[in-house]
Amino acid sequence: MLQLGKKQLSPFTQPKIYLSISSEGYGHSSRALAIAKGFSQQDVLIGSYSYALERIRRAGLGCVEVSQEYKLMGSQGSFDVGKTIIKNQSSLLALNQMVAEEKQVIRDNGVTLVVADGRIAPVIAASQLDVPCLILTNQSDFYPFFKHDSALVKLFGKSFAIWMRSWLSSADEILIPDFYPPDTVCLFNLSPSLHVKKRTRFLGPLVAWRRDEVIPAQRPKGYDAYVVVSLGGHSYRRPLLDAVLKIAPQFPHVYFELLTSLPVFQMPDNVNWRGQVQECASFFKAADCVVTQAGHSTAMELLTLGVPAVIVPDMLQSEQKNNALRMEAMGVATRLEYDDLTADSSALAKSIDTILRYSRFKRNAEQMAMKSANINGVEQASRILSEYAHRLIAY
Repeated sequence: MLQLGKKQLSPFTQPKIYLSISSEGYGHSSRALAIAKGFSQQDVLIGSYSYALERIRRAGLGCVEVSQEYKLMGSQGSFDVGKTIIKNQSSLLALNQMVAEEKQVIRDNGVTLVVADGRIAPVIAASQLDVPCLILTNQSDFYPFFKHDSALVKLFGKSFAIWMRSWLSSADEILIPDFYPPDTVCLFNLSPSLHVKKRTRFLGPLVAWRRDEVIPAQRPKGYDAYVVVSLGGHSYRRPLLDAVLKIAPQFPHVYFELLTSLPVFQMPDNVNWRGQVQECASFFKAADCVVTQAGHSTAMELLTLGVPAVIVPDMLQSEQKNNALRMEAMGVATRLEYDDLTADSSALAKSIDTILRYSRFKRNAEQMAMKSANINGVEQASRILSEYAHRLIAY
């Protein structure tokens, strides 16, 4: 440190934004890529692990590996809260070590702003080091995750929700990467507490591209419609994949594109399996309909592109269920539950036919695309984060 009178000045004179992001789901890394787009490469460092870390590396951005805080568990279309708690007990015990790890990253890189997306340790680390910190999240109400489970899980959920409210209070602001109310997709997942609401700001959708930058995938010739099925790699989504394969022959003039790492062994003639696709936007833009789960960032991409969807939230996953309810109410999607995927899968066939047959879904999705362009979430994030990142070096 340099000494000047009684005041110590940091040897770092440039702003440095550190994004510490979860790899549990596609959305955290998507938002990080969107934020990084608004800054020079040397001004941003991204910490993550596993799939998200590899995605950041492929984008050529500065990154550092950090420890995994938790892992989501589930089976047969269902997110399992109890299994997730049991699986992650050791991670919770190692939280102090993770906080120390994050503090080291902050110190070594002269970080002047921490942005935490789906992670707890960087928020605690920033608070202990008196570094400005923002939480980026599409959920600020956590107890609904636990209320439909066992009495023991409910008790854990109440304690966890109280602890998470304290965690939210440790940050300077809570940023929601979603449309402004009343168009907010994640609206039902946000805390009703005034203590949380008064520190919450909406950014608009955070996607790493403008709509006009996305080149649509080439649609196969000889078909009237193109349906993209995006399921990621979670094994508990196989019932939805199997249902798609079962109903595809009922739509001989529709081509189905499967984007999933789940293996497919027998396919109808009008189905193609792409495997795991890292960037889905070009396929989404080309589609007349997308069949997918109700992940928040997937919803933001679909609405920014103006594409209607059939949404099937992971079972017992309250956050996705709320997203699906909102998209259905906004008239940009039809909604199904895994219980609707009956033996003949008629509900899925009907939902796909509804999206393809009625133009109102496409019109409503196009209206949301125009709102996304007008808000420009990347520009909003760049402005806010830049202001916070300069605070420590301003005087």
